[in-house]
Amino acid sequence: MKSRILRLFGSSTPAAPPPAAIERARALHQQGQRDAAAALYREILETHPRNAEAHYRYANLLKDQGDLPAAVAHYDRAVALEPDHAHAHCNRAVALGLSGRLPESLASYDRAIAIDPADVIALCNRGVLLIGLGRKDAALASFDQAIAHDAGCFPALFGRAALLQERKAWDESLATYDRAIAVNPADPLAHYNRGTVLKELGRWNAALTSFGRAIAVKPEFYLAHAASAEALQALNQWPAALASYDRAIALNAADPSTYNNRAVLLQRMGRLRPALADYDRAVAAKPDYAEAWFNRGTVLKDLEEWDAAVASYDRAIAARPGYADAHLNRGVTLQEMGHLEEAIASIRRSLSLAPQLAEGHYNLALASLTIGDFATGWAEYEWRWRAKGGSIYREARHFAQPLWLGEDDLGGKTVLLYGEQGLGDALHFCRYVGMVAKLGPRIILEVPRPLLEICARLPGVAQVLPYGAPLPPFDCQCPLMSLPLAFKTRLETTPAPAAYLVSAADKVAAWQRRLGAKLRPRIGLVWSGKQVAGTNRKRHFPLASLLPFLGGDFDYFCLQTEVAAGDLETLAAAPGIAQFQGDLHSFDDTAALCDCMDLVISVDTSVAHLNAALGRKTWVLLAFVADWRWMLGREDSPWYPTMRLFRQQGPGDWTGVFSRVAAALRVEFDRQSGAASVDHPTTR
Repeated sequence: MKSRILRLFGSSTPAAPPPAAIERARALHQQGQRDAAAALYREILETHPRNAEAHYRYANLLKDQGDLPAAVAHYDRAVALEPDHAHAHCNRAVALGLSGRLPESLASYDRAIAIDPADVIALCNRGVLLIGLGRKDAALASFDQAIAHDAGCFPALFGRAALLQERKAWDESLATYDRAIAVNPADPLAHYNRGTVLKELGRWNAALTSFGRAIAVKPEFYLAHAASAEALQALNQWPAALASYDRAIALNAADPSTYNNRAVLLQRMGRLRPALADYDRAVAAKPDYAEAWFNRGTVLKDLEEWDAAVASYDRAIAARPGYADAHLNRGVTLQEMGHLEEAIASIRRSLSLAPQLAEGHYNLALASLTIGDFATGWAEYEWRWRAKGGSIYREARHFAQPLWLGEDDLGGKTVLLYGEQGLGDALHFCRYVGMVAKLGPRIILEVPRPLLEICARLPGVAQVLPYGAPLPPFDCQCPLMSLPLAFKTRLETTPAPAAYLVSAADKVAAWQRRLGAKLRPRIGLVWSGKQVAGTNRKRHFPLASLLPFLGGDFDYFCLQTEVAAGDLETLAAAPGIAQFQGDLHSFDDTAALCDCMDLVISVDTSVAHLNAALGRKTWVLLAFVADWRWMLGREDSPWYPTMRLFRQQGPGDWTGVFSRVAAALRVEFDRQSGAASVDHPTTR
């Protein structure tokens, strides 16, 4: 939202009354009888050509009629006859300004003010003219002079507040708008501008009140309705915000920014198709609207219409070649499409335009790691701490102890290693703990509480703590996901031990007793990660879609601790899949159950990492373009020797994955049976 500034050009009136004939002509002018007034002025000037007041009054009429050259000529005659006629100089300046002759207009205002330094109208108009000339410091001084002579001069207060707002002097601007509104509470623009200042201060409720007052004064003020919508959106009052956008569009259907802003709201509400329609309206109204093309790209990306998203980002870049975020999002979309080299080029272009763009560095890290460029990837991955918000935001830990990244000798020291992201990430990178231990320090390991027991058996760990527990003294620290950088890990040097986690022998024995004699191969299943809002479709599918592909001569076990409501119904109808959700209290329990399986089949979840870290046979079902750690096109993993990857051949193609898994199962266990139901009895 931009503040608006009043047009301050206007006429002054002389202090002294004119002669009777001139007064009659002036009265006719004021009554709207301009032709009669003009005829009378010409009659007066025919007989009194040297009457300065008649020239001045006639010039005012000509100015109001739009005949600016003639008006200026008569003002010129008036000031030639009466050089100290301040009002003639002031109104001459108005006519010159309206004619675009700004330097001459300024000189005329200066002359009027020199004659009458207290002429607040001349001072206000001069301030507006100076803004047009780009001389904003001088404009502010002119408004201040007017206010010094008349503390209640609304145009000067308004102009001053608007200039301070432009300078981002929010508090001073707000105070000046308050003074202006106290003088003229019926001015809708002052209320609107005050609201825009409050918005910048983050005072959304107060801003909404100001916009409401602007609307109360001028119900058809569409900008105030649009601004109210923005405030309501910020206050998470989305239905009310949508209604305000609708009202703004009803009042002015030609403003592309309102369509763009309503689309942003619709996108946040998950109404992607209506949002796309609004973005289309915005760019149709303004084909070079870079922000709307950019936003349109984001909704198309959410809809997984990758080609169209890239085309939209291309239009944003064409409209604004230096649009770093558009280059970045274009690169991220190309990443999603599997076009990694092109993606990296686009991301690097964004960084050439905005070198401190944390999201750009982070996505460059992911793309580089995906193609096996670990040298670039691990270095760029450190930018994860610098994001200000959004999906990549990581809250940095602030320690007095230094960060260790491999340079300093750790012999005899105590080092804190800590997880920072999900359970799967901690399981994946705790493989480095043993490597750190070989350097001679005492290791304190901080991990999520469900990992405490399983991580306590890592070699070299002196103490394992859950997140948030008080920390004992230590000498240096390093997050787990920075350890590949510390050890200068390259693709060819990826640490991939056959197993680096060990389950609890007593728990394994307990599970073996509970499961009883093994009559068929045991297959552990994980088809979704933690059930949270917006679960990523890349790591989740309905259990019912997998069941037709599961052969009937295996025993199946659910290894998930959380199961969606729909999947619970599926499980109830498929008793051949054993469930133990209530008995898996930690990853130590899950690890012991995994050790009883012949194979675990899982989407990209923490259980897949756990099972592979135990050295157990693990098949991972991956989306068309999966997480960076699984790279591109590989059926194996450089991180886990016992892991096999089954990738979608096209976006969303889980059916093809299931078919290949079913065939692989028959080969793996030398079974000839086809797919069958899994409702056979299972030992529990």
